[in-house]
Amino acid sequence: MSKLKVWLVIIVVFVAGFAGGVVVTRAVVRHWVRQVIANPERLRGLVEKRMTGRLNLDAAQRQKVDDILSRSQGRITELRQEFAPSFRNITSNAVVEISGVLRPEQRERFRKLFEENRPLWQAR
Repeated sequence: MSKLKVWLVIIVVFVAGFAGGVVVTRAVVRHWVRQVIANPERLRGLVEKRMTGRLNLDAAQRQKVDDILSRSQGRITELRQEFAPSFRNITSNAVVEISGVLRPEQRERFRKLFEENRPLWQAR
């Protein structure tokens, strides 16, 4: 009987640790994604830093890579602005369609879920 209790405690501790890890990882990833959405420069800086470290770029290469990523980011921003109205229309229609197949209590939970994740659904 004593061994059974020990094993149950070990299993409970393992499951609690796993669940805690999942919750913390999810929170960290959501926070990071929101930060990148709010400030794309951070992502560019992270990419540059990783490339510099992993590829051992010299100063001239770092400058060229910085220029390339900066131009690319500008083009991506322009593209996002061009397609933002279409993107918003598509996501709005999807939200309406999803709401249409849900029961009233699900619809309310979906509305809250959508509000919590609005930055991920909408183009900037």
